[in-house]
Amino acid sequence: MKAGLLVRVAIDSTAGKWNAPCSSDGRFCYVPMGSSDELSEDHNYSEYQPFIEHFTRSASSPHKLCCWPSKLPRWGHFDPNFKYSTYGDGGGSQRGERIWDVLSSADEPFIVFYAGLRDIDTGALTYSIIGFYWIKRIARVRDIRKSDWHRNVHTEWSGRRPDDVVVFGDNRREQTGRLRHHIPIGNYRKRAWRVTKPLLSAWGDLDVNDGYIQRSFFLPRFLKPERFLAWFAKQKPQFIHANNVRYGA
Repeated sequence: MKAGLLVRVAIDSTAGKWNAPCSSDGRFCYVPMGSSDELSEDHNYSEYQPFIEHFTRSASSPHKLCCWPSKLPRWGHFDPNFKYSTYGDGGGSQRGERIWDVLSSADEPFIVFYAGLRDIDTGALTYSIIGFYWIKRIARVRDIRKSDWHRNVHTEWSGRRPDDVVVFGDNRREQTGRLRHHIPIGNYRKRAWRVTKPLLSAWGDLDVNDGYIQRSFFLPRFLKPERFLAWFAKQKPQFIHANNVRYGA
């Protein structure tokens, strides 16, 4: 039995007061989320800044909202980690328990990551798929061996919580990792961002009201995962095992 969830990730207006840039030809940068309550000029996102600056230099006139901001969250939550194909969520939280309840018992579980990105030329917002994992293992932090702690933020920090849930992607399968090019999936209708109606039809729908994806407290489940997977394969996604890539380099 296949089962999949659609999971919103990355920095945005409610988790960092900024959206990472993308382009209409599919290029994009991944920048993780962080707290909007503690913005600072002294932040720890230095790993991501060179990729943003390289990307914005590729545009003849990058929109000002896409340039590296002067302030970012003081503490970033670097998750998912595409280098190691991991993703974690809080034990006892609605999201974490949803992952555990829906995916831990499935024979072929998967997660689809999407993010709000901003077009480098127009400044317009888009909602796009940015990653996909076939899942090898789902575990509570208390059951993860110390040698694997460096693979995810939920295990590598000193305040690790034993009930948190960590997903390990299956790198033996070709379709696991960060997408090289984002795939737009959303539009704004009925006063919210939602999966487009043609895509909802192609996917066989989600278990949320009219494809609602503006917030992600309740993780949408694919009602007909085989139909989504068939659609996804037709997009011919390319995968990388890194958080970012320098296009054209």
